[in-house]
Amino acid sequence: MEKKYSNQPEQRQVFICDQQAIYAMGCGQLAKAHPMCNGYRMLTSLDEINNFNIGLSDGLLIIDCAIFDFDSSAVVNKINTLQQLFPLIILLNKDTPDFVLYQLIGLEVDVIVSRNMSSMEWNKAIEMACQRKVYFCQHTAERVLQLTQVMEKINLIERVNALSLYDKYILIRICEEASSKQIAAEMKHSKRTIEGHRTRLMQTLGVKNLAGLVKIALITKLYEHYLSNPGWYASFLLAKTSSL
Repeated sequence: MEKKYSNQPEQRQVFICDQQAIYAMGCGQLAKAHPMCNGYRMLTSLDEINNFNIGLSDGLLIIDCAIFDFDSSAVVNKINTLQQLFPLIILLNKDTPDFVLYQLIGLEVDVIVSRNMSSMEWNKAIEMACQRKVYFCQHTAERVLQLTQVMEKINLIERVNALSLYDKYILIRICEEASSKQIAAEMKHSKRTIEGHRTRLMQTLGVKNLAGLVKIALITKLYEHYLSNPGWYASFLLAKTSSL
């Protein structure tokens, strides 16, 4: 069944800036057939956009992400300026690195899609871009999910690395099912002090119980590091200093 689109007061002219000419032509034909679009033009560079008298209510810009130099600090201002003028659809290539996708999300680009999406996804991307709504095709959505999970893990590792050696040792001993009383005896501190550190660890790492602490120690490979370097942690016991 053919998808029905709501009537729009104005159609947009599509401008396609893509280094892959054959793909751009196919993209143009899809845009030409879309009820929200009023023809298309091919651009070889973004500088050509200045040759057309169009603005927010008239144009839709589809850009190959390879057009931008993401190693340059100027790219942020460039994309922000374009977003103020036009709805954007940014195309990801097969070899587009994750840091580029991460930057595009940070810049709040509404529509980010990959070249291998279906024609149905293309139509949806155009519709959502014209309405200034967020849309990822399935492939991009999967990449965003994976990237989010990676970033969460990186942030978690950074939080664990920022812990004092004292707290890391307590976390390790919790993994080994040592009680607060046992840990206190080893570190020559009171049970109450160890329990205070344990509570602070749960607050710092955002978990509700000891099982959550064990999970984090395993995910961040803190416990694995301990197993590989037991002597390094054992030497810490000589200091027996608390940061609480």
